[in-house]
Amino acid sequence: MVDFALLVLKILSFIVIADALLSWFSPDPSQPPRNITNAIAEPLGAPIRWLIKPEYTGGIDFSPIAILLILNYLSISIMSKV
Repeated sequence: MVDFALLVLKILSFIVIADALLSWFSPDPSQPPRNITNAIAEPLGAPIRWLIKPEYTGGIDFSPIAILLILNYLSISIMSKV
């Protein structure tokens, strides 16, 4: 069960990274393959964007970095309990 949770967290990390990179090349989130990555990453990033608004950070969206830090923290927490 722990291995499955770690796998899910790693897959989510890759999806967040892929969505951030794809946003540079395909800014329209409705175009494939970004529509898939955005559908998964957007619900994770929306609460963070609500706290750290890109308007206040010079238009830079720090939510992917925050998501990756949170996922990394969860992975370390899960591994330390094993």
